[in-house]
Amino acid sequence: MRQSGFTLVELLVVLVLIAIIAGIALPAFNSLIESQRRQDAAQQLVSGIRMARAEAIARNQVVVIAPIKGEWSLGWTTFVDTNRNGLMDDDEPSLAERSGYRNVKVAANSKVKHSIAFDSTGGSTNSGTGNGTLFICEKGRAASQHRVILAPSGRTRIANDEVITALCG
Repeated sequence: MRQSGFTLVELLVVLVLIAIIAGIALPAFNSLIESQRRQDAAQQLVSGIRMARAEAIARNQVVVIAPIKGEWSLGWTTFVDTNRNGLMDDDEPSLAERSGYRNVKVAANSKVKHSIAFDSTGGSTNSGTGNGTLFICEKGRAASQHRVILAPSGRTRIANDEVITALCG
């Protein structure tokens, strides 16, 4: 009676081939995961900003979304700014809080560095003209593949083109 199956040598050869292929694919897979994390961070920021704008309109009050401890990378908190000082005071209601992503740096230009505020019409109360931009930075590079752009009207969008910026450096 003849037995069928694989020999030990054949199994070892297959295992070595699988290990080689996995070694080649792992760096590319890690790069894909980092890219997805950055894209998700941009989408979460846009969602948080849009929620703050909608709450400002619905409540007919100023609503602020501000970085935790002054760093957008750590996350953000959204609150009703009843006294319009731009800071969350003890008596002001918190609407939402979101923690940041591990290993994802978020940098901001001067218009949105400290906070983003919306008035009762949904317009941005951040001073000046022009857009506020949050850069979702690539690890180890002074580049941003995803940018969250806030127009003075309060509308937000994500730009998915690479931009070299010193803010990410």
